[in-house]
Amino acid sequence: EWRPAGTSNYGQLITPIRPLPAFEFETLSGDRIDATFLRGKWTLVYLAQGACAEPCVRQLYNLRQVRLAQGKNIDRIQRLMLWELADLRPGQRTELTEHFPGQVMAVLPDRVPAELLETFAVDEQDPMRAGRVYLVDPLGNIMMFYAAGFDPNDLKKDLKRLLTWSKLDEQ
Repeated sequence: EWRPAGTSNYGQLITPIRPLPAFEFETLSGDRIDATFLRGKWTLVYLAQGACAEPCVRQLYNLRQVRLAQGKNIDRIQRLMLWELADLRPGQRTELTEHFPGQVMAVLPDRVPAELLETFAVDEQDPMRAGRVYLVDPLGNIMMFYAAGFDPNDLKKDLKRLLTWSKLDEQ
């Protein structure tokens, strides 16, 4: 059986890929999203916790820039921030939505379903680690993640390669 000696991706592959279970969350704008939101587009899922201070804002900026850098493929990518224990200072909700248009921000419920926690678990110490970015394919599967503090250029390169070769979202 032939197997390549290595991979050329920068993010950590999740093998096997994991389908996200059914969920329903409320966004900061008051809309409801469910698992169908993840269908048909590549989704960058950013896990945040607590106040959205400077590192959180920087990550939202980086994800916006990575998406913008995809040029003609920009419409094939969407961004979702899952926020645990959202701690918003007055006016921050408006500030975030104005500065990051198109960024969907959903607050996780107090009790995150165990099945969802298990899907995001890539190591045993911390199943949903704040600061990580997960890449979800257009079929709703988590297939790759980036640890907190990753270089956004690495994500940009991985996305460019995936968008060039994948036709999952063009059905």
